[in-house]
Amino acid sequence: MTILTLPLIKGGRGPRMAPWRKLSNTQAFESPLTRSVQTLALPGARWACSLTWANLDAADAARMRAFLYALRGRAGRFYVPHPTVKRPRGTAAGTPLVAGSGQTGATLATDGWTAGATLLAGDLIGFGASELRVVISDATADGSGAMSIVIDEPMRASPADNS
Repeated sequence: MTILTLPLIKGGRGPRMAPWRKLSNTQAFESPLTRSVQTLALPGARWACSLTWANLDAADAARMRAFLYALRGRAGRFYVPHPTVKRPRGTAAGTPLVAGSGQTGATLATDGWTAGATLLAGDLIGFGASELRVVISDATADGSGAMSIVIDEPMRASPADNS
């Protein structure tokens, strides 16, 4: 199925409210005898948000209804820009690319940054086909523009070199 794009409403404005949260894929098991708890972290966390628009006119309401029908319930997927995060808080500069294929885990090797460029904990980065991750520790590009970025979840798929 094609991944849709959230339609523009009221002259290109986004939603009035859009609280974001990340839903981690974890399971907890509690012993009925000792009450000790074991927690298991599984891959496959996902993003969730609640979008709210106020006072849509008839044309915008129809456009939104058509979009929702096109999603076919939970079967559909769509891109939505984060309304409050326009750019990293660090001094991200350059043309960053994935440095090397076959990467897995929760550290992404990149290059192409301007020397000394930074990403700060809490910044969002996107890579691969559709991965959005949170940077969990500050990172700085070295003199050759290489930066190793620690992210919140392991990569679902290895991104291609220079993507």
